[in-house]
Amino acid sequence: MQSNAQLQEEPLYQRNVSSTAKLFSFNRSVFMTDRVWEDCVELAGVNGRSVDELAVLQRLRHVLFMASSALHGRVADLECEFSIHRVPNDGETCRPEQTILKLVASTSDQDQPQIIIKHPCE
Repeated sequence: MQSNAQLQEEPLYQRNVSSTAKLFSFNRSVFMTDRVWEDCVELAGVNGRSVDELAVLQRLRHVLFMASSALHGRVADLECEFSIHRVPNDGETCRPEQTILKLVASTSDQDQPQIIIKHPCE
C-alpha cells in the first residue's frame, strides 16, 4: 500500500492517492487527509495487527469512486459534499455507517490543479 498512499511532504496531514485516482479518470493530483484515511480507508486489525492490503485498496477505491461521481465531470474550482458508507475502525461496529466527506477541487501553491478529500469540519 505504500506506493499507493504515500505520506506527502508538504503539508504533512495529506496522503497522495493520485495513482489509484487515475483509475477513476481523475486527471489531477488527489490528496486525502490523514483523518479521512484513518476513518474511511485504513482497516484496524485485532490487537493492532494490520489486515489484508487488498481490503484497504477496496475501501480506497470506494471513496474515490464516490468522489468521482460527485464531480460529474466538472473540473473548475469547486467544493462539494458526498456520502459514503464505511465500517468504523472502533473494533465494535460491523455494519456500514453513512458518513459525509468533502471534495475540494482547486489549485495548489505551485499553481497545479489538485483535489483534496476531507471531512467537512476539517
